[in-house]
Amino acid sequence: MWEIRVTPAGDFDNHALEYEHIKVEPLSGAMGAEIVGVRLPDLSDAAFEELKQALYRHKMIYLRDQFLTHAEHEEFGARLGPFAVDAYTQGVPGHREVHPIIKEAETKSASLFGGGWHTDSPFLEEPPAITTLRAVEVPPFGGDTSWANCALAFRHLSKTYQDMLRPLRVHMSAANNYATQTKLMGKAIPFADKEQFEQGQRGTYHPLVRTHPETGEESLYICDTYTAGFEGMTTFEAKPIVDFLVVHCTQAAFCCRLRWEAGMVAMWDNRTAMHLGPNDYDGYRREMYRTTTAGTKPV
Repeated sequence: MWEIRVTPAGDFDNHALEYEHIKVEPLSGAMGAEIVGVRLPDLSDAAFEELKQALYRHKMIYLRDQFLTHAEHEEFGARLGPFAVDAYTQGVPGHREVHPIIKEAETKSASLFGGGWHTDSPFLEEPPAITTLRAVEVPPFGGDTSWANCALAFRHLSKTYQDMLRPLRVHMSAANNYATQTKLMGKAIPFADKEQFEQGQRGTYHPLVRTHPETGEESLYICDTYTAGFEGMTTFEAKPIVDFLVVHCTQAAFCCRLRWEAGMVAMWDNRTAMHLGPNDYDGYRREMYRTTTAGTKPV
């Protein structure tokens, strides 16, 4: 059987722009960049605007040696915009918008929440725009996060295929993932409340090719965790398209990978990127915290 791969060539432009208040160092040819020499709580308004522009350009950015408190993390998240609804947790005590993602060293499971390629909570009518994730304790190896540039992947499709995809509406639902993860983990995935659970099961239809509200860039809105099909198509008709697009987006040339360090903060644009955190660090503790910024209805 042939492997469904498209070898990309050309149209890679992840070089850093010149900024007045921040320094940017690209991570890979496809996406990702490190912001160096600044601390998030100390950013001036001008530096903060440059940081957002770097985020939109590189899809994922990260900073070392931040060592934020819960309060500092929450305050920075508030600068990015209103907080998104979190479908799964109620936050940490005293900081409703700071959500723990912790795996203890003794925890062993056949699966890990977030272990498949996904974009955060696309089953919501207004999915999150930006996610920030900070590392408090990380394993000595493993526990990396990878991202895929879905805007770059879309540009590398033929015009004929792009034109075929543009009218499609993708059904994003948590139902299949909820059932699979519950079976593999041996327990139900928690939802924040009954309403969020019902919304997740029902899901939402979004444009498969969405336009970024800040940059106007077109991007594929797809993932293998939450994509249930396409409006007006049977499952059998939709599956080959879904499978191809996920494989296309996640080939190595369109991705970057980050090895976490304690004190590091990363943030990414859910409107143009998927991410993956594999379950590859049994026996070690990993303690992370995230905030999510509200987005608008995809168009």
